[in-house]
Amino acid sequence: MIEPEVVVVPAGDALLGDPPRTEHVNVFAIARRPVTVDEYAIFVDETRHAPPVEWDQKRRAADRAVDGVSWADAVAYCRWLTVGTGRIYRLPDEREWEKAARIPGTLEELGASCEWTNSWQNGGRVLRTGSDPAARLFAGEELAHIGFRIVRGMTGR
Repeated sequence: MIEPEVVVVPAGDALLGDPPRTEHVNVFAIARRPVTVDEYAIFVDETRHAPPVEWDQKRRAADRAVDGVSWADAVAYCRWLTVGTGRIYRLPDEREWEKAARIPGTLEELGASCEWTNSWQNGGRVLRTGSDPAARLFAGEELAHIGFRIVRGMTGR
């Protein structure tokens, strides 16, 4: 089990969304980078959780961000890590993800790939991407370019 390197983002107001609005965000610690194939492989091997499609091919790039995972897969990973470490791990809500993405040098590997959040809007789970941190995206049937990063809870939730 590998705990992620996290960055503590202090509580405070942040300009979020498009158009921008001010929202308060509690303190949290977010993983600097998305969960990797290698990290996810430990979870799959220990729990026998169903791997994403093309798993054998993905395993050859162990240090890359895992993709092709559903929201439920990401939540299962967080539960497994929480039980194994005794620390609370979860997906970030969209406000946390955006606040961290807007602080230069906080999140690595921000790009066109999408990442799951724990937020729900307009009948679907919200995805975020580094190409436009304020944009809300929603998953369709295709999960090929969807991965996730995690938050270590600091406020007891």
